[in-house]
Amino acid sequence: MPHSAQHLDRLRLRHLRLLELIQHQGSLRSVAEQLGLTQPAVSQMVKDLEFAFGVTLVSRSVRGVELTKMGALALQRARSGLAAFHTLAAELDEGLAPVVRVGTNPAMLFNVIPSALQIAANDGTDVRYAVRSGLAKDMTRDLWDGKINCYVGRIDWEVVPPEMKNSLRHVHLFKTDLVVVCSIDHPLAKRAKPTPEDLQNATWALPPEDSKNRAGLTAAFRNNGLSEPRIAVEVAADPNGLVGIAREMPVLAVLPRLVLTSPAVKQQIVTLDTGFLRLPPIEIGFLTLIEHEHVVGLQAFRSALVSVSAGLDT
Repeated sequence: MPHSAQHLDRLRLRHLRLLELIQHQGSLRSVAEQLGLTQPAVSQMVKDLEFAFGVTLVSRSVRGVELTKMGALALQRARSGLAAFHTLAAELDEGLAPVVRVGTNPAMLFNVIPSALQIAANDGTDVRYAVRSGLAKDMTRDLWDGKINCYVGRIDWEVVPPEMKNSLRHVHLFKTDLVVVCSIDHPLAKRAKPTPEDLQNATWALPPEDSKNRAGLTAAFRNNGLSEPRIAVEVAADPNGLVGIAREMPVLAVLPRLVLTSPAVKQQIVTLDTGFLRLPPIEIGFLTLIEHEHVVGLQAFRSALVSVSAGLDT
């Protein structure tokens, strides 16, 4: 059946919260207790939702209730809206400027994000930014769950849920190389072109196995007939940690080239000529959901990112 615009207008926030409670409770009786309503009232709320959207959202069985595939999709899309209302309520309570919640990767915090924030601050819009960092897959999930308004960093389409792709707005920013580095005092630092055997015999500081950078290096080793890198130190996906360890220890590390644009890093770290590895480049982009397009300050931040990224392709 088609959706009803008239009934959509009658929905309330608790109708959307209802789906989340059904997913967690699995029983209309338990949901009714949570909402302080009778079970028949909750059943009517389910009917109101299904009539408004024109699809079956909840399936019933002797074991209780659960969301259908369309119900799970409706809940996922509703979460960002609910998060926005909670954020708005907190801002109004405290009389604070609106917040743009940004998710990113640690490598982007070296220069790209700070430079973009500086440019966006000159826009004149009264807005605050809350920045969190993590792996691409975690940040993508946070965007889908409404915990952040946008994500800036490595774009890995394979970790983006299929149902999310049609709801996204994507802007390509730049590509950056993945490079092998060591300290200026490492024996290989003065070697014009290290050989595959040099890399095989070296010890490494690398991120965990689920890191894309680690996976790219391991694949490159195998493509060159080498066994996996010998790891001396495993570091959580943190370029700062890898730079510090590579600076102080006789190890090699693999980093996005954009990290090496920092003057402080350039004085301590050397990039090795390892073109034979053919390490995969990293696509850097901006992602947001359609419903976040008009969040105050988001457009200015995106424009600032585009400006900062001009000429950064490496």
